[in-house]
Amino acid sequence: MKRADDGSGESLELLLDTICNMFGTIIFVALIAALLALTSSRTVHHSSEDVVASERDRVMTRLRTTADELDLELAKYPAAPDVDVDADAVERTTRALGEIKRRRDLIKQYSSALEISRTNLDLMSEQVGPLREEIERIDAALKTAESASSRKMRTPLERELGLNIFVIVVWQDRLYPVCDWTTRNHDPCERLRQWSARFVVASQCSTPRFQCDMSGLDIERRIMLREGAGIPMESAGALRANGDFTAMLATLDPTKDLIGFMVAPDSFDSFAMVKEEVLRAGFNYNVEPYEARLPLYIDSWVQGISRAQ
Repeated sequence: MKRADDGSGESLELLLDTICNMFGTIIFVALIAALLALTSSRTVHHSSEDVVASERDRVMTRLRTTADELDLELAKYPAAPDVDVDADAVERTTRALGEIKRRRDLIKQYSSALEISRTNLDLMSEQVGPLREEIERIDAALKTAESASSRKMRTPLERELGLNIFVIVVWQDRLYPVCDWTTRNHDPCERLRQWSARFVVASQCSTPRFQCDMSGLDIERRIMLREGAGIPMESAGALRANGDFTAMLATLDPTKDLIGFMVAPDSFDSFAMVKEEVLRAGFNYNVEPYEARLPLYIDSWVQGISRAQ
């Protein structure tokens, strides 16, 4: 077999075709021999085996010869030239690997930041409840402050002339409403001696001076407090939940009535709590210190204005 000078590729293809045809012929002959061996009788069984063995040896010899020829033919072709590694390609590859590493590092950083964010969100969700309660408390305090600041700024005299004064004595950290206006008398003078039997000893209450006519108002009241029976001022929440306190406020009208506090020296500190609850309920109030000895409370009214004695 000879290779053409200008057609080395074509000669190689012809050689491969020849080898393929030869393999096909060998396989076909082997199949025929096998079929003959299977269909022959027992009398010729040994001779058929000899024929098949002889044919197999012949085919193997031809295969070895063909393989040797193929090796000789392939040896004539030069080896593939070494591929020169381009410096730019190396640099591009290096940059690409560096970019991959950088992005992997970024992914790790993002994953770490995401995990921290999730942890922070969990912590924030745990704090939402207390924060909401604190906001509600602040809102309530702001509403109370706005309610107090939105009232008309009038002097005590102007306020008392415009509203009915409901007197509460603050003594031993207890509240003693001296009157009960559940059933309000239409006569404002008679209302001043509608004693609250729950908090005062009605049988020991009197009005030694009681002038109430067109010429003016001049009333003196002497009221015996029922010691220990007053509404306790333990805390704002307890006061707000106290049935006697809420029932007392229910008998009053913020648009018509003003609460006048007479505060004994032993109850100055606790008075602030009562004041906040009164403001929360929407009432105006005034406050005066009461330094006389209790439980006997004495006051006088001149032209609708109360004065402690």
